[in-house]
Amino acid sequence: MSKGTARPPSQAGAFYTADPEELRHEVEGYITAAPARETPRPPLGFVAPHAGYRFSGSTAGHVYGQLRALRPEVVVILAASHRARFPHPSIWDGEGYRTPLGVCPTDVALVDGLHQSMPGIECQRHADAAEHSLEVQVPFLQVACPDARMVPILMGATDRSDAEALAEAILQAVGGAETAQRGRVAFLASSDGYHGYRLAECKTSDARLAKALEAMDVKSTYGLTASGDPMACGRGPIAVVIDVCRNLGATQGTILNQSTSADFIAHSDGQWVVGYTAAMFS
Repeated sequence: MSKGTARPPSQAGAFYTADPEELRHEVEGYITAAPARETPRPPLGFVAPHAGYRFSGSTAGHVYGQLRALRPEVVVILAASHRARFPHPSIWDGEGYRTPLGVCPTDVALVDGLHQSMPGIECQRHADAAEHSLEVQVPFLQVACPDARMVPILMGATDRSDAEALAEAILQAVGGAETAQRGRVAFLASSDGYHGYRLAECKTSDARLAKALEAMDVKSTYGLTASGDPMACGRGPIAVVIDVCRNLGATQGTILNQSTSADFIAHSDGQWVVGYTAAMFS
């Protein structure tokens, strides 16, 4: 892998504050406000939203509270490209992602392993440069797990076959269930839920998505969006994480929190609304 420069932040000052002290304080508040949860066994994977922090930060905090307790060495973050399509996944080819909190480094060994198991992977700088869906996860990871490394994967194609191929490559690169189940590696899908103009539809759609996540049912997750209705913009990343977690022994999905943008700003029917879901797989 290239030892190029860290990816500079493109969303600081937009999706989250550019002030380091304010950012750390805000993110820490979201994480510590989430209640602790006992799980029968350590979780392997997660789904977290990726909107502006004022909207989805409190829901994302539920995921990162679990990650803080898990203390993984590496977090594989999967996000869908909103602005460009490309056939193979993209991994930033520099040292990591820079945010106002510093550089979150990539895990070189796992990135190299992915390049070997899926040779088509290459860095799509034009798509990555302004993409928010992956970047907004990084300050949360830096606060929750300051010593963790990351594998940032941006998906430019998210059909079921694309997700299956990427999941297989990740499983080969990880090298088996024992590695992940020791808590060394965790997997996170970045996705918002419903996007549209009806709050009632948002709640119905997100309830259906929650049911699919609890069952770890990839088919139903894709079924919600087969017509193009963007009820899970990160359905590809979600499918990858579910496939990987199932292969590593996870059997149960748990919804940690759900909210909508209407919970944080005044809303009337006919105005734009987005749904947010935090989930884990164990």
